[in-house]
Amino acid sequence: MPANPAPQRESRARQFLGQLSGRLYWRTFVLIVALLSVSLAAWFQSFRVQQTDQQIEQTARQITSLIDLTRIALVHSAPQARNALLDELVRREDIYIYPRRADDRWTPMERTEFTRRLAASVGARLHERLNFADSVNGESGLWIGFRIDTDPYWLLLDPSRIDESLGETWVIGGVLATLLALIGAAVIAGFVNRPLRDLSVATARVREGDFSHQLDETSGTEEIRDVNRGFNRMARALQEIEQERTLMLAGISHDIRTPLARLRLEAELSVPDEQARRDIIDDIEQTDSIINKFMEYARSASPVRQRVDLPELAQRVRSDLDKWGDLRIRIDETTAASALADELEMRRVLTNLLENARRYARSPGQDLTQVDIGFLRRTGEVAITVRDHGPGVPQEQLALLTRPFFRGDAARTSAKGTGLGLSIVERTVARMGGRVELLNAPGGGLLVRVWLPRDPTDLPTLQPA
Repeated sequence: MPANPAPQRESRARQFLGQLSGRLYWRTFVLIVALLSVSLAAWFQSFRVQQTDQQIEQTARQITSLIDLTRIALVHSAPQARNALLDELVRREDIYIYPRRADDRWTPMERTEFTRRLAASVGARLHERLNFADSVNGESGLWIGFRIDTDPYWLLLDPSRIDESLGETWVIGGVLATLLALIGAAVIAGFVNRPLRDLSVATARVREGDFSHQLDETSGTEEIRDVNRGFNRMARALQEIEQERTLMLAGISHDIRTPLARLRLEAELSVPDEQARRDIIDDIEQTDSIINKFMEYARSASPVRQRVDLPELAQRVRSDLDKWGDLRIRIDETTAASALADELEMRRVLTNLLENARRYARSPGQDLTQVDIGFLRRTGEVAITVRDHGPGVPQEQLALLTRPFFRGDAARTSAKGTGLGLSIVERTVARMGGRVELLNAPGGGLLVRVWLPRDPTDLPTLQPA
């Protein structure tokens, strides 16, 4: 049955969000947006409080003025003219005055911070207690109960006079300010992140042995230009050191190999004892092998990545190593796996791993080494695995195996070597954009996983790591 895609999608989403949160650009963007959002929220809150105070004061003044004018008009007008006066108030100001009866059914106005303060302000201005209602006898509106002398009245106003919401203009202005803040945050984050991103790319190229990439020394701030100039000088110095080291090692290799060749020839011609002659020749070959390892470790040429069929590569390496009668290699022929790598470099990597297993991982009770080669695939990367059946390595030494000149002899065998085999593997794989994983295999033995970028044309079958 096909695997449930929902957990896979959730895992990819978490991985994507984790990558975004780890990027300096997005972290800077989010921090700037958060700062601007807090600032805008504080500004809007202070504006709202200020506008509320002004609106309460203005509305209370209007209501007070209307009640005072209504009182004056009704008190000082002739009784026969009061109806005409009330009609004029309705026609001109949309103000309704009704006598208040004892049997009126009215609903008190909803108590909010705004209405509570408004009622208190109007009452303080008129020096009397007023009744504010949302509806009277089923009719909604802004009803205010007051007295003219001893007679009670209702004043009906448009409810929009106590609208608590922010004005439409201010809302639109706030939205535009927020959008401008987001755009400004994106620009600022990009401006801050761009030099660091360029520096990160240049550093990665230097790490891979490419010293040709130079940072811009003429644009940007003075601090950025100083950093770029310092990095460029460092890259040029490292390139010169690398060239001198390679030249020195090549010269040493040439100067040492010449007398070694003469020693071997003299041993073959002048040493009569066959065993002694074999021992001398073995020592000479071991010395030559050590020189080769030093030269291989010092190599810094950038690999050329292309599609490499890993099972086919393993078959070819096994054919090349058939001359070693003490090595038995089993290859998983059921799994297809293609990587983006340098084929020649991968042959050296696999040869180093097999030679390392042959030297240090003899199967218990046998005079040979058994090695299993397998393959793993998952999203974006593929691994070739090399597992021996030797005694394994103490857990605390696993992280040290790729350190130059370290050998875990106590845990494996007393075979002699330079301690550079796994260091060469790690350096070579890193130059190809991959990584090396070392762990003890279940049941004994060392398991090495060489993870490489996956060929995009490879089938999308996934396998757990």
